[in-house]
Amino acid sequence: MTDTYTHEIRVTWGDCDPAQIVYTARIPWFALDAINAWWQDTLGDGWFQMELDRNIGTPFVSMALDFLHPITPRHRLICEVYPTRLGQTSISFAVNGRQDGVLCFEGRFTNVFVDPKAFKKTIPPEDIRSHVQKYLRAEGT
Repeated sequence: MTDTYTHEIRVTWGDCDPAQIVYTARIPWFALDAINAWWQDTLGDGWFQMELDRNIGTPFVSMALDFLHPITPRHRLICEVYPTRLGQTSISFAVNGRQDGVLCFEGRFTNVFVDPKAFKKTIPPEDIRSHVQKYLRAEGT
């Protein structure tokens, strides 16, 4: 898949600390919101629907963020999202956040697919697996 998926976030004054930049804790929230939007916009089901309607949970097992530039309410935050790896029972995503063309953060996130009722890892259904494979990209491409 060559299309770049982006999710736009309106950063507000309430997202900021006294230094007039985004609270550190808001940045993972922005990235997770962007991943959920990727699921909703590309698959048609976000995490809520996947868990309740499909019986597929995706709890996080790893998160890593590099902060490169302060985020402020001055510009929209554009989060580029793409899956970088699809394992037997896990999926990894890259989320890169930019404001006004400047890279503000790079994030790497890994989820494991689980049966939420048993809370045991499971393989994703074939329709989800084939869907994700269309969007897989190597990191940095």
